[in-house]
Amino acid sequence: MMPGVRLTVGSLLYPQVREYTRTSTAIVNAYLAPILSRYVEAVDGYFRSLGAKNPVRYFQSNGGLALGSVVSDQSVYAINSGPASAPQAALYIGEPWGLQNIITVDMGGTSFDITLTRDGRANVSKNIDFLRYRIGIPMIQVETLGAGGGSIGWIDSMGLLQMGPQSAGSEPGPACYDQGGDKPTTTDANLVLGYLNPDGLVGGRLPLAVNRARTAIDAGLAKPLSLSIEQAAYGMFTIVNNNMVNAIRRVSVERGYDPRDFVLNCAGGATGAHITALAREMGITRVLVSKLASGLCAYGQIISDVKYNYMAPAPVRLEGAAAAAKLDGLFKGLEARGVTDLKKDGFTEDRISIRRSLDMRYVGQVHECTVDVDPFALDEAALEQLKAAFHARHEELYTYSEPASVVEVVNVESAISGRVDKPRRMSIGKGAGADKALAGTRAMIFAADGVAQDTPVYAGDKLGAGDRIIGPAVIEEVTTTLVVEPDWTAELTESGVYLLDYTGVLHDHHQLRHGRRLRPLPHR
Repeated sequence: MMPGVRLTVGSLLYPQVREYTRTSTAIVNAYLAPILSRYVEAVDGYFRSLGAKNPVRYFQSNGGLALGSVVSDQSVYAINSGPASAPQAALYIGEPWGLQNIITVDMGGTSFDITLTRDGRANVSKNIDFLRYRIGIPMIQVETLGAGGGSIGWIDSMGLLQMGPQSAGSEPGPACYDQGGDKPTTTDANLVLGYLNPDGLVGGRLPLAVNRARTAIDAGLAKPLSLSIEQAAYGMFTIVNNNMVNAIRRVSVERGYDPRDFVLNCAGGATGAHITALAREMGITRVLVSKLASGLCAYGQIISDVKYNYMAPAPVRLEGAAAAAKLDGLFKGLEARGVTDLKKDGFTEDRISIRRSLDMRYVGQVHECTVDVDPFALDEAALEQLKAAFHARHEELYTYSEPASVVEVVNVESAISGRVDKPRRMSIGKGAGADKALAGTRAMIFAADGVAQDTPVYAGDKLGAGDRIIGPAVIEEVTTTLVVEPDWTAELTESGVYLLDYTGVLHDHHQLRHGRRLRPLPHR
């Protein structure tokens, strides 16, 4: 009756129980679909005009790529899709060391994004609240905070220093950009602390005005708080770090994970100045910083596989052969659809993989939790494996389980992936020693007293594989600046990744907070 109008059918887009979530998800998709369809058509048309023979693929918030036609129909999968590629890049970076428990933090100009992978799998959330809309589809959990290089420092009604979420953005930007901004920002603080090169960022193409930064911090914060400019700058640095640490806890501690069991991976151009301070505060003793850090999410999209999610409601108690047969039939039906769709996209059987998950709960509970499982034949005996996996996940999330209680399934889901070819790794030649890359020294501040110390600065493009730097120090890459705090070491590896290790003993308040003393990892 309405030709040319794009339809969203909630029971097809999100075939799961809970009508409010299904309706809200469908409404968001219906709003986005016409806009995204026009975008996809314009991009596809542009590349066809250049002679492209293969279709353009787009990244989704579920952590995989999809064709434009799929993204147009399921536009809700595009929400927050940019930072959702970080886990894939983190795993690729950590692969030479066998690292699969990785927290990735990405600080840009206006925001700070956190993602987590455990045992090689990214945290996936369902039923999230995006702004004021409930979205049910599976999405890589991305915790976003209003903390970036442009975050503005201000004094609240109680006379306390705060950072963000207000941001100077790119226009006018931080005061030190000398583009008309007069508010003190994170970037201004990092410049006053000596972490950033006053000659300019991006290889000197963006000069920085130290006097503008000092004036903004002095007028906005230092004088009202009766602090020196340096003390105020370090206070700004500390508070923005604490804000970011609290956000990291939301994807780790609040999801049942101990951050000390993870390495911290650096993404984004502004993160390098804060990464060792964040790791220290979290009790994490190993950090990864790639030379590609400023474009890590884009790189993650290049190496990501095609991925589609197929879902079905399954109100079944995990008891008896009939329940096992019903679940087995649902999974096989979903996976047959997925394999067919990927074969149409050009993938052969040997490049297709399947992951399963079930939304489960104890009978009588209102909410369920998602349990990831490997594909296996679902007979009556296998139901015990599903129960054991649910009990373990429930204990991770809520610190208890009820093995004697009856378990029921609410929904099932299969994620079908088609493996794409990966680009070759970066390869760095052997270094001649860190001394060859020493570019000079700069006065830097690493403590609340605001006292500066002469600190070495190294040119990242002159470092080679095996070159090792002992903090305090700064390593300047073209698109990022890496601050190596005292008690940290940094070694550039053959794959273009800086491996940072904590060599000191964490302060007592960290040890008490986490309940045990931490020892540094042995140097590799």
